Amino acid sequence: QQTVLQKFDMTKFEKNPREISSPAIQKDLLTLEEQEGTVNFKFGVLYCMEDQTNETDMFSNVSSSEHYKNFLNLLGDKIALDGWDRYRGGLDVKSGRTGTNSVFTVYKGHEIMFHVSTMLPYSTDNPQQLERKRHVGNDICVIVFCDEIGRAV
Repeated sequence: QQTVLQKFDMTKFEKNPREISSPAIQKDLLTLEEQEGTVNFKFGVLYCMEDQTNETDMFSNVSSSEHYKNFLNLLGDKIALDGWDRYRGGLDVKSGRTGTNSVFTVYKGHEIMFHVSTMLPYSTDNPQQLERKRHVGNDICVIVFCDEIGRAV
């Protein structure tokens, strides 16, 4: 212990806790503490129809196949967002700005909200579907469901 302290030009090692007075360090420590305690997750789900090869087309899908709907049922429960009182994953639960439904589940104590591209509002004025991308693209993980006529891939 003394050898390490001497290398850093420290003559005294304090074991007692000290108050952190720097606002920047306090903010960083609070952020770290919040991240370490995270038990909730947001996962994106993007639907890819047969022969679609670019994200603009995939984010523009407003309908889906039965295979895709069955897959969503495997992921979790379809929930109504209006008045939802559990983990919302950044989705609007008051005014419907992020759609009316989503998919939610709890896995080993972790609440998971899925940002399902086909359940997020579609904008006819925005061919890139930036609102959909904003939610799905900022998630910790994005599942891309690729559909093929006649079979799920």
